[in-house]
Amino acid sequence: MGITKIHRKYPSTKWEFRALSKRVDGKDIIYGEGKDRGKSFKGVEVYSGKNYIVGSSAPSYSRRYSVSKVPKIYRKEVAELKRKHNKTKWSKKKRVDSN
Repeated sequence: MGITKIHRKYPSTKWEFRALSKRVDGKDIIYGEGKDRGKSFKGVEVYSGKNYIVGSSAPSYSRRYSVSKVPKIYRKEVAELKRKHNKTKWSKKKRVDSN
């Protein structure tokens, strides 16, 4: 499966999130960077299970990691997402709400 682009930007709250998501073995692995009230952040989220993946019957699971603390099992995908993230063209519109 391919990589999904997620970009949300809300000028009224000075919040922006730019991320790429890839589904691997029934899990969504998301690498994202953003800004919240002028402060930058980076991180990884991993989702699986029926609450997050349409059609899944597995127990739901959601975890957040700092980039330096990503478990070894996800590092290859995160490195790929990070490389592609750096090459992605992001919208320059004032408000963005896409994924």
